[in-house]
Amino acid sequence: MAANPTRRAVLAATAVLPLLVAGCRGTQALGTPPRPAPDVARLRAAISAEEEMVASYQAAIRLLRDGPAAGTGRGPVTSATLAGLLTEHQEHLRQLRSRLVPGSPLAAGSAPLPAPAAPGLPAAVPAAVSYLGRAEQAASDRLLSQVPHVPASLAQLLASISASEATHVPVLRAVGGA
Repeated sequence: MAANPTRRAVLAATAVLPLLVAGCRGTQALGTPPRPAPDVARLRAAISAEEEMVASYQAAIRLLRDGPAAGTGRGPVTSATLAGLLTEHQEHLRQLRSRLVPGSPLAAGSAPLPAPAAPGLPAAVPAAVSYLGRAEQAASDRLLSQVPHVPASLAQLLASISASEATHVPVLRAVGGA
């Protein structure tokens, strides 16, 4: 009985054969990965910008700790303020990264994120705080401009981060940024 395959067994083997051949070719059988969707590119740009902002705040905190402002009366207040804003940016980054799931259809075809660029932070504390204020305003404006171009859930997150970054500007002015 096993020597004569049934018609059903022959049809099943015929259907599986192309899959087995494709499997032998590995991932090349699947072709080139698709390009990421436009909202993925916008999300990745927001992640990169937030990583740069985190690096800028870390550099400013190091400047306050190790630079010419170390030991002045204003340093600890400014340092605490910057540390609080850094914590907010780290949370923004966490939220943004949670939307980019490697291997998902949303992220298909996307390359690994590059390391954040080294910030061009000025060496003088007041100039560094001013730099952060301008960077915050630019980041807020950039994120807000992306809101109409992304799905609603991502638009809500970008608008929320934009609003948060806009509120950082007067805080930085109050601690000594021009």
